[in-house]
Amino acid sequence: MKAYAKVNFILKVFPKTPQETKHKIKSWFCLYPKLYDQVLIRNASKTTIECKYDNQNISINQKPILLVIEYLAKLAKCKINLHIIIHKNIPPMSGLGGSATDIACIINWIVKQYRLKLLLKHWKYIALYIGSDVPFFMSGYRSAWVSGYGEKVVPYTKPIPRFRIVLTGIKMSTIKVYQAMNNNYKSKVNIAKAYQSLNSKHFNKDTIYNDMWVFANKLNQRFNKLSRQLLQTKNIILSGSGGSFIEIY
Repeated sequence: MKAYAKVNFILKVFPKTPQETKHKIKSWFCLYPKLYDQVLIRNASKTTIECKYDNQNISINQKPILLVIEYLAKLAKCKINLHIIIHKNIPPMSGLGGSATDIACIINWIVKQYRLKLLLKHWKYIALYIGSDVPFFMSGYRSAWVSGYGEKVVPYTKPIPRFRIVLTGIKMSTIKVYQAMNNNYKSKVNIAKAYQSLNSKHFNKDTIYNDMWVFANKLNQRFNKLSRQLLQTKNIILSGSGGSFIEIY
């Protein structure tokens, strides 16, 4: 199965209340079919996970994969053991949804094989405890508005901006970027203005499209310097928590 990358044209992150364990978001997601992982799955007597990147075995965080298999096994009321091989092409920690898209492939495979019907409460559990990006990839939509903790996915069928991905080779931790958003954090993304700029002939570099960008810059000085250099010559937006950009042209 092909597990496609994604970009975020707009990413608004809402302040987290004391009762919440995760930030709510509103984001315009879009698949990037030119870049994808390959996920191979078959039933097995014991769950095993292999991952390869650049023709080498690499270690990945298996916890969310094992957690979602366990969760779906409870819904299916049976044991589920899988042999999973992931051939990665999406650079890890690049803001392109590499881990989430692989997990979504696994979920969709299990749902089909075991004839499960997932309700909104199941999507919310997956968004909260597995990953905010996962429901978008599960949906199969090419473009969509994603809100809540990631569980609300509404297809968007209008034309999307022409874009290409700019890979920087700099790894950014989504967890660390979120952690950098302290208790005084306030969102600066105006969705209406950002959307208008993206859909006009005159891209506005002064518009804020992604709340995570300023925190990604604070966490990594090399990334901050590169961001400033690219902004001088390109119409760029940060994808996810970085470190990749979307170039609008």
